[in-house]
Amino acid sequence: MKKIILGAFVFLFVATGCLQVDTKVYINRDGSGIIEETVLIKDEVLDMMKQFFLAFDTTQTKDFNFFKEEELISKASKYGEGVSYLSSEKLKKDNFEGVKARYSFNDISKVNLSLIADDQLPALTDEPTEKSDSEILKFVLDKSPSQTNLKIFLPNMKEDQSEESAVEEIDDSTFNENFERTKEMFSDMKISLRIIPNEKIKQTDADYVDDNQITLMEMNLNSLIEKPELFKDLSNNKIKSLDEFRKAVKDIEGFRIESKDVINISF
Repeated sequence: MKKIILGAFVFLFVATGCLQVDTKVYINRDGSGIIEETVLIKDEVLDMMKQFFLAFDTTQTKDFNFFKEEELISKASKYGEGVSYLSSEKLKKDNFEGVKARYSFNDISKVNLSLIADDQLPALTDEPTEKSDSEILKFVLDKSPSQTNLKIFLPNMKEDQSEESAVEEIDDSTFNENFERTKEMFSDMKISLRIIPNEKIKQTDADYVDDNQITLMEMNLNSLIEKPELFKDLSNNKIKSLDEFRKAVKDIEGFRIESKDVINISF
């Protein structure tokens, strides 16, 4: 079933609790480039996940990890044609543990990236994750001798009305009972996606430009968990498109989401 905005959130929360995902796409003028993804998960959540797997899989040892290089290598094909695994390094930061992986691509127009980074987590199952066109960023490149023009189409992430909702509605008593525990679990959770041309940006209509970086999505859940009514709407799957989500979080500190469905970058 397609993961819309909330569906992706729920998947992230249930699968890993508190995590931080940062994706940077470095692009050259010829359309080639590097995808750099950093995934960090809170130590206590990783310990819980390890205990779960050890309890149900006696072949595992206590020092096994979720960030196996062979799984990072196999992930390259999910990013599209011409994408190859380059390298990875384990990270330890404060009370988080994770990995930074780098992938090369030959043609940005063939890269498959989702706006919500729910495919950048340690694999919990062997089942493939399929994404529809309404979840994938589309890149169109126009090259000339003097400059490169990149057009990025953001996915609308609208829920298919013919599909059954992925989340059952939560009643008030259940929500209130679990909200305080939920706040603790989701604290310090962050997700971001940035486009970084390797040449100076000459012109762009993107909303969020910092030096030579363009932020398409940046979310700090510390702010969201202080808004129980909005959090409840998300939990009840009432926000069913990217446009609805933009409107819901536009005044919340720590959230930056590109307002346009199509942006242009010249470099």
